[in-house]
Order: sequence, then C-alpha cells, then structure tokens
Amino acid sequence: MPDIYPFLSQRPHKHAAVIVALLLLTSALVISPFISIPLPDIAPFLPVYGTAVVLLESITAYLLLSQFASNRQVFAGFVASAYLFLIPLVTVQLLVFPGVFAPKGLLNAGAQSAVWIWVFWHASFPTLILLALMAQQKLTTQQVAPMQLKYWLWGFVLIPVLCSLALALFATWGSHWLPILIAKNSYKQLLHSPYALLVWGLNALALVCMIRRARSNNVLYTWLSVALLASLIDVTLTLFAGARFSLGWYAARISSSVSSMVLLCALLWEVNRLYVATQRANESLYQQSVKDTLTGLFNRRYLESQLAIHIDHAKRHKEPLCLLVLDVDHFKAFNDQHGHLAGDDCLVAVAKQLEQSLYRPADFIARYGGEEFVVVLPHTDAKDGMQIAERLRLNVSAKKIEYQGQLLSVTISIGCAVLRHSEETAQSLLIAADSALYQAKAAGRNCVKVAVDEPDITPT
Repeated sequence: MPDIYPFLSQRPHKHAAVIVALLLLTSALVISPFISIPLPDIAPFLPVYGTAVVLLESITAYLLLSQFASNRQVFAGFVASAYLFLIPLVTVQLLVFPGVFAPKGLLNAGAQSAVWIWVFWHASFPTLILLALMAQQKLTTQQVAPMQLKYWLWGFVLIPVLCSLALALFATWGSHWLPILIAKNSYKQLLHSPYALLVWGLNALALVCMIRRARSNNVLYTWLSVALLASLIDVTLTLFAGARFSLGWYAARISSSVSSMVLLCALLWEVNRLYVATQRANESLYQQSVKDTLTGLFNRRYLESQLAIHIDHAKRHKEPLCLLVLDVDHFKAFNDQHGHLAGDDCLVAVAKQLEQSLYRPADFIARYGGEEFVVVLPHTDAKDGMQIAERLRLNVSAKKIEYQGQLLSVTISIGCAVLRHSEETAQSLLIAADSALYQAKAAGRNCVKVAVDEPDITPT
C-alpha cells in the first residue's frame, strides 16, 4: 500500500518517534514505584491540562482534514474523526470535574460523571483508530471521488462531534444509570471492574495493530503508534495510581497530553519542511526562468527587468552607470569551420571568462542573444567602464578553448555607453552601446569603443 504521506521524509521521523517512545517508557518505569504517593490538589492544573488537550487535538484534526481534502485518502479522515471525537468528551469532563468550576461540577453532574467520561474517552480513541484501520482494509476505494469530498468532510466532522457530545452528556445526566467506579477519589473499584480491563485491552490492541502497520515505513502509522503508546501509559498509570491527585495521576495527565501532541508535532514538522522545500523549489524555478540554459548567465528577460531598475536607481541618486555590449568576433565563421558543438563550447568558455573577470557583486552579465552579451556596471563612469571592458577583452583573447584536441581562441568587440541623467531609458542606452559595438567592428574588431557622444577615453 502506498504511503498516505509520500512527501514525508521517513528516516528522521522514525528516529524521532523511537526517541519519544523510549522517553515515555523510561519515565513511566522510573516513577512506577512512586505512583501512589499523594500530591496536593493543584487548582489550575486541570483547566490548563483540559484546554491544552482540546487545542492540540483540534489543530491535529484540522491538519489531518486538510490533508484529506488535499489527497482524499480516507484513512487521514478517519484519524481526524478519532481526534475530533475526544474534544466534546474532554470539554464536558472539565466542566463536570468536582472542584474545577464548582464543588460538585457543573451541568448537574453526578459523582461518577467525570470518571465515566474518562472511560468513554480512553476507550473511544483506540476503538476509532482500530475502526480506521479496518475501514482502510475493507473499503473498496482508498481515495474519495472529488464530487463526494464535501460529504465525506461533513461526515468526518459532524458524526464524531455529535456522537461524542451525546456520550458525554449521557455520562453527565445519566450517571445514576451507570455502575459506581470511584469513591472518595479512589480508583480501586475502577481497577477491579471489567471496564478497566476493557479500556486497557483496547489501547494495547490498537497499539499492537498500529505497530504492525508502522513496519510498512508509513510515517503516519509510526506517530500514531507513539500516540497510542502514550495513551496506554496514561491508562496504566491512572488505574494503578489508585486515586486522584497522586503522582501517577498527574503523570497520566501529562502522558495524555503527549498522546495529543506527538502527531501534531510531526505534522507541523512536515508543514515546515514542505514550506522550506517549496521556497527552494520556487527559488530554483525562478533561477531557471532568468538564466540562459547554455551559458548559465542571466537571460534577456532578466536583463530587461533589472536594467530598468538600475537605471531608475542611478537617475534618482545621480549615480553613474555604464553598459557594455560585446560580440564574439567572426562567430559565424567559427561555427562553419568547427561545427555548432564547438560554437556552443566557445560561448560557454567566453561566458565563464567574462563572469570571472568581474569582481564587484553589483555587476552582472546577460546573454542578449546568439553570440552577443551585455554587461551592466552600476556606479561606473565612462573611464572605469572602458578599463573594465579592456580587461574583459584581454582575458577572453587570452583564453584557449579545448575542442577535440585542438586549442582554439576567439576575440570580442565591445561597445561602451554611459547613462545620461536625462530622459534616457534602458532601450536608448542599449542602442547607444550597440552603436559603439558597430564602431568597434568597423575599426577592425578585437577592440573597445565608447559611444560617440561620450568623451574620447583611452584605456590605461
């Protein structure tokens, strides 16, 4: 069966899940000899605990339902229902628990209401997880049809919430019909009742079944196994602690919080990882969209957008800007003599040499088309621009291109233009530099010429 979450990176999740499971087991074993020690009744503990569980389970359910809406895999929806089912139970238990909001609890609850809600809570979660596993095996399709998606979503939300609320209110208003499980905060009657064995057995069975599924390297199964382990530890500590407000009872509540938390943390981990991966993918796509596929330099699209920005900045701050347009001399003849593959190697070598000859971070080169390149030099006047252009020309002419055992060389001609702080645009600046390039070609090529309206500058 394919992974429900194929995007999950499984190895770090499995390692983290094993560490959390070992910490849970170790903590439980360490405190096991002391679980019956009575501790003070800390008044804010239960409200904080109940609120945390409700929030954690709500967010977990929301993320699982979001995944279900995205990939329409029914198992994620069933697991979301299991977490949603607990929210009314936890909320009502907090309201009816003696001493939290009223000495005997709210909603006209009986003395057995809170403990029976605990039984329903800790029996329903593993039961619903087992039903989710069974549904995954029995359903003929694992993916809901798009037209049916909204009905499944409503079902996954409304059915568990309404059923859970009805069960919680039955334990509240109908507690006199239910057997006595607690007396004076003591759990002895619960421990010796068949309900304790039933709750513990359901948690153990769900854990075993989920661990077996986790062997398939499905990350959702792995973290659900940890959640079920925490739930089983919660049940075990509660039953054997003997009474409310003992060390074991407080530890059980903490373990219950971990059960609500671990899957949420895993999902948030993946949300963050996917966000980072998406950002990197977007950056990669952007780089591909602005880079020339042959030379790796920026392309014409990037040049046109960035040159306009640099010109606007230079005008606003009254700064110089120099533009070089260069062309590989006799490139058509080079292609005809050595072939197009050699021509491609030539362009790549020229591009690399040009890039290595620029030292300032603000300077950049773009392939304008064919064998023509454009160099943008911000904060550069005509004199410095001519010096940089001459350096580029000399470095390219000194470069030897290896092709099929031959050492080939080419030269470049360069036209230079400097921004005039008037109404000049990127297009007019390119035209001026291109005109200077034609002057360089007319002068015999392998040289640098400045635009005619600039002062005559000889490179030093």
